Order: sequence, then structure tokens, then C-alpha cells
Amino acid sequence: MTRAEILQRLQAIRDKGAQALGLLELVPIPVGTEYEIRALVNWIKEELHNEHIRMLPVRAQKTMSVFELSIYSPTIEENWKKSGISRLKVDGAIDRRWQESLESVVYNAGKYLS
Repeated sequence: MTRAEILQRLQAIRDKGAQALGLLELVPIPVGTEYEIRALVNWIKEELHNEHIRMLPVRAQKTMSVFELSIYSPTIEENWKKSGISRLKVDGAIDRRWQESLESVVYNAGKYLS
């Protein structure tokens, strides 16, 4: 992946996370909005999971650029493993953990965007 593609992916993750966070601020959350939040979180989870799996094999790491190895891969891994998003149940109750996980994802994905 090129540097531009990596930054676009991180931007998309950050933007969808920020959008979901904005929707979580609505109290009470309308039913239609709840569906939208779940769809955004599901997209983020799938994107992070797929990228995390794609970058695991050593043979895949050998084909990565320095930027991908030093910035993108650790960012994806941190978001997948440490933000809590991997443990969110998309069909479960929307609670405080959703906000905390999304805040972490948005922060980590945005660290390298200028």
C-alpha cells in the first residue's frame, strides 16, 4: 500500500468513528440513529479485523513499506487489540464502553493524520 492509501484508510476509520461518537451524544438515541451507529461500528470492526489479519503473516510483512510497517501496522494492531472495539457486540446494548472504544479508535487513527 502507498502512503496515500494508508492515510486514506486511517482517515476513513477516524471519520466513521467520529461520526458514531457524534451520534452517541444524542440522548436518548433514536431507533434509526441506533441502527446507523451499529452500522458504523460494524464497518470499523470489520476494517480493523481484516487489516489486522492481513498484516499478521511474516510473508505479508516482508512486502510492506517502511511506513506501513512502522506506522500503519502498529496503529491497526493497537486499535484492534487495545481499544476494546474487538470485544463490542454490534447487536448488544449500546453503553459507555462503545464511547470509550470509539474515542480510542478515533484518537489512534488520527495520530498520524495532519
